[in-house]
Amino acid sequence: MVEWLKSIRRTGGAEGGWREDFPLNREMPGELIVDCEVLEPPVYSLFWLRLRTFLDWHHAQGRSLRVIPPANGQARESFHQMQVVDPSYVELQGDEKPNTHNGIAILPVTRIADYTTVETVAENAREILEYQYTDVSPLGQACYMAVSELCANAIEHGRNDLGAYVAVQRFSEPRPQVSIAISDLGIGIPEHIRQRYPEWFDDSFAIAHAMDPRISGTGHTHRGNGFPETFEAALASSLSAARLDVHSASGFVRTQIVQEKRKVDAFPAAAFKRGTWIAYDLVSAAG
Repeated sequence: MVEWLKSIRRTGGAEGGWREDFPLNREMPGELIVDCEVLEPPVYSLFWLRLRTFLDWHHAQGRSLRVIPPANGQARESFHQMQVVDPSYVELQGDEKPNTHNGIAILPVTRIADYTTVETVAENAREILEYQYTDVSPLGQACYMAVSELCANAIEHGRNDLGAYVAVQRFSEPRPQVSIAISDLGIGIPEHIRQRYPEWFDDSFAIAHAMDPRISGTGHTHRGNGFPETFEAALASSLSAARLDVHSASGFVRTQIVQEKRKVDAFPAAAFKRGTWIAYDLVSAAG
């Protein structure tokens, strides 16, 4: 059988988790191998979420999958806590589970398909942060709102066979931080927004304006208002900074919250990405 090998770089999980490419290509060979052996911390939630989505998608295409876990102890512990691999269909090569438990995973990579599940996982993440980890406990409500609102948006505009994905990690170094990742393989924010605003033909422009009040809401009366309510919750929290990156289609938008002010920058995307991918990092003022 012809195989395809992806060797993850040592710093492949850094910079928010955007670095590595995980192609979703129906023409790929029948056996895929992802080698994470040299991967070192930090490894952000979005990296684990992207890897899990890659594995799930190719499993659905009928491919054989093999993953080599990180050799670095902290990265390997994160790999296991975040439940990146489903052992029912992915072969783990040469793995030895770590014996420690450092509370890295707040919410392992989780597939969601309905609003009820969204509320459950959002509340679970909030409770873990508020009651178990004092260094990031003030970020519990902001994390709840991000998971609740952005996952609901993902279900609304991202309908597809795999549903949406969410993952939340906690970092203690260099400062207490919560790393949130959310994705779906649906039509993407730009196409969803253009159903109402067809003149917004530039993808980054459409994403940036999806963050405005009364624009990005799901349209369901029982839901909130997506990005605006997420930002409001962050501004009301005890945090020193927050950064939200959104990559969808050919658009990339970064929103930063510093000193109670919000700054939005739109960039041309390095490459087209199917669906919507969100990395949201909250840095606690407690640090």
